Amino acid sequence: MNEFPTDGSRRPPANLSSSRRTFLQGAAAIALLPALSHRALAADGVIKIGQVQALTGPSAEHGVRARDGATLAAEEINAAGGIRDAANRAYRLELLEGDMVNDPRQAITLLRNYAADPDVLCVLGPTNSVGFLPMTPVAEQFSIPLIGNGSGAPIKQWNTWAYRVNPTSLSATPVLLKTIVAKHGIKRLAILVDQTSEVHVGDAEICRNLAGELDYEVVADEAYSAGNQDFAAQITKIRFAKPDALFLAATPGDGAKAALQIDEAGLGVPLITGFGAFQDPVYWDNSRGTIANGYTWIAQDLAHSSGALSQWTKTYNERFRFEATIQSAFGYDSVYAVANAIATCAEPTRDELHRALMNLNTTTPIRTSISFKNPPTGDNLTPTVTVIQVTGRGEYVAVS
Repeated sequence: MNEFPTDGSRRPPANLSSSRRTFLQGAAAIALLPALSHRALAADGVIKIGQVQALTGPSAEHGVRARDGATLAAEEINAAGGIRDAANRAYRLELLEGDMVNDPRQAITLLRNYAADPDVLCVLGPTNSVGFLPMTPVAEQFSIPLIGNGSGAPIKQWNTWAYRVNPTSLSATPVLLKTIVAKHGIKRLAILVDQTSEVHVGDAEICRNLAGELDYEVVADEAYSAGNQDFAAQITKIRFAKPDALFLAATPGDGAKAALQIDEAGLGVPLITGFGAFQDPVYWDNSRGTIANGYTWIAQDLAHSSGALSQWTKTYNERFRFEATIQSAFGYDSVYAVANAIATCAEPTRDELHRALMNLNTTTPIRTSISFKNPPTGDNLTPTVTVIQVTGRGEYVAVS
């Protein structure tokens, strides 16, 4: 298992002790939750925002970066005078953090504990759907706004307390497949999917559903469970099917192991994955570069950016240990989504923020467009999707 340190930055998190205190709230505090939605959560001019991320485990590559992106946004906002509400009152922003360790039960526990804290306005994250999907109904149950910054699996039943700033599999994977199928003339597609991950199961389902429309056949459809070490049986079946390309629907930790074994087997076909995974330098390192020339999608094109986005990428890379990826931008954007929603609130309460998010239409400093119309869903209606081919460690060319 590839485990990241809980602190990916150059400095230790200043609010780790306050984060721990947050989680000491008990059942008595939970009983007070209905009243918290109406309370102005800005004691002493401070707005506290909880974070739930996988900071260790197979999704840590994404979780650490989203945490760091959110940190950078909070630092910018505080340096500029803080978050301001509709009455132009300013509040300093304090981010708390919790590690869900890729465990949905831990994600729910963290959300419940944040909801029980009378000083926490809302919750950000996680980047993975393993945590975000089960947290969605809990956010409604405890009336606390939840803003996802990376999860992309389809959600069957939305509520008006949950949102996502990032593109999702439903908005991005079809663009990815259409681009690559046309580029390579793919007629025979193989799938290797983590059957325990809803976001990757969702990507695999999109691959199956688009076969007729895009005129290819799914010739191999192999599954595995998270944490698998040996993919020999699945790869043997895929080789026998003679595909033109392979869609690798896997977490970065598992996907890197699978890519190594795919390369050793000499499959020799383009690899495709979602959510910018191949662009992550850690994925490249752990797969020993065997994902070279593979395809994925990202939101902002960080490597070839200009203006504000270029400066933000430079600042981020100087500030934190791990290079900026799209998850870094998602974390950053989620903080600004909250800040811009608060700007329309009479005061910073959970109810006021809840109402503001339902019809939010804003642009962040790195030019990310975020638009919500909930109901019917909390997904961003104006996501940016760029298809890329990975050419080196953290290097790529845009193909759409």
